[in-house]
Amino acid sequence: MAMNFKDFFPSTTKTGLFSKKQEILGETVARANAWISSSSVRVINVETVVFPNIDAEQSSKADSVTRGDFLTEWHQLIRVWYEDSTPIA
Repeated sequence: MAMNFKDFFPSTTKTGLFSKKQEILGETVARANAWISSSSVRVINVETVVFPNIDAEQSSKADSVTRGDFLTEWHQLIRVWYEDSTPIA
């Protein structure tokens, strides 16, 4: 058995010149639940993860560092760990 994960970031619902509005966490959880139902994966664990200054493409990086910068933005996401039936090469 191999493990894998899929991250669900809150979707941006509105953008402005200096701000953006994102969906609430419950809506992100609903998207994760829909993916779980439609993909028929065996879920191992579900967690919320908080990262500074990160986007969906960078979510698998484990070496996140903050330096107390006042421009740091914190992002909460839902991470679903699941059993991956794909053979490991």
